[in-house]
Amino acid sequence: MKKRQNDWTDEEISADIAAIVERAKKGIPDEDELRRDAYFNDPANQAEIEATFARMELVEAMYKARREAGLTQKEIAKRMGTNPTYIAAVEHGRKNISFSTLAKYARACGKKVALL
Repeated sequence: MKKRQNDWTDEEISADIAAIVERAKKGIPDEDELRRDAYFNDPANQAEIEATFARMELVEAMYKARREAGLTQKEIAKRMGTNPTYIAAVEHGRKNISFSTLAKYARACGKKVALL
C-alpha cells in the first residue's frame, strides 16, 4: 500500500523533489502533466475549456474594475447588498453569477456591462 504524502518522511520528500527536478531538467513530463495535456488536447473537452477561459477573462475584468474603482471586496459587497465572502468567491471563479448580478457589480464599480 502506497503511503500518503502527508505521512512521508523528510528524506522521502527530499528524494521526491530531487526526482521531480531531474525529470524537469531532462524535459520528461510527470503524470499530472501528461493527464493535463491529454485533457487539453482532447477535442471532446474543447467547449468546456473555452467556457472556462471565458469565465476566467470575465473574473479578471471584474477584479480589475474593482481595483480601478479603488474598492475593497467589503466595500463592493456593501454597495451590492451582499457579503464580502460572496464577492471573494465570485472573484476567484468559485461562484457562477447571473447577468443581473454582473450588472450590479459593474454599477458598484462605476462601470457598465458591454457585450462584444
